[in-house]
Amino acid sequence: MSRRRFPSQHKHPHRRDAAPSRKESVSHGDFIMGRNCVEEVLKRSPERILEVFLAEAREDSHSNKRRADIHDTLRDLRVSTREVPRRDLDSMVNSDSHQGVVARVRPRSFLSLEDLVSMVQESSVCSILALDGVVDPQNFGAILRAAECFGVDAVLWSKNRSAPLGPVVSKVSVGASEIVPLCPVSNLHRALEELKKAGAWSVGAVVAPDASALDAFTYPEKAVLVMGAEGEGLHQLIERSLDFRVYITMEGALSSLNVSQATSVMLHELSKQHRELSKRHGQTPSLKVT
Repeated sequence: MSRRRFPSQHKHPHRRDAAPSRKESVSHGDFIMGRNCVEEVLKRSPERILEVFLAEAREDSHSNKRRADIHDTLRDLRVSTREVPRRDLDSMVNSDSHQGVVARVRPRSFLSLEDLVSMVQESSVCSILALDGVVDPQNFGAILRAAECFGVDAVLWSKNRSAPLGPVVSKVSVGASEIVPLCPVSNLHRALEELKKAGAWSVGAVVAPDASALDAFTYPEKAVLVMGAEGEGLHQLIERSLDFRVYITMEGALSSLNVSQATSVMLHELSKQHRELSKRHGQTPSLKVT
């Protein structure tokens, strides 16, 4: 399944050129953290990196080699670098899980709803992930990582009912929060209705008598997968407006997955089906090896 390319500050090798407008917005504060995340942004969008803070080297640390590699890359790119005590990094991002690497970045761009509407109208096959009330940053980051890995064209969510994008999300997502196209909206239900008018079909993860098992379900060519909050599920208004309801068949003793795990399962099946559709429509699917 190939992914469309929207105009943005950074380029993705598998997204096609399109011509929607771009909406610039202050996205998730000034900092990202974690070695993988910072390395990903350096590789794809080095112009966004304003300054990198590295924890002072520890003697006999096994991470010093990778730290030195990051330092060399920063020097080659002429990015300002500072070594600071680890406690200073903790204070910057309000976390001690930064792996000794924090970067101050330029805000990334967001898509507008009009961008997504245009994509749906102009594409033969497309996939959008919509999140309804995912407020835990660990889950949010893991979902964005899955969305990037499975080639989702965009992630849509209500900015009033979501975990904020920030250092924790950037680290958990391993940099996907800086890569996958994002579209925060004020009213998710209204946005979903606009996408349906444009030709998309909404598919929600719901356990209900009229729901279809995922392994027997065929995704529409223009699909918006809607995932709800862990424990609460989808809001009633959004659930009532779904075109399709789908559940994941469980084989073990436990009866549920958390929302990030469930999203990965749903996206895997969507990606597999859309990859076949893309071949029929003459689109070249992306292949990633990590």
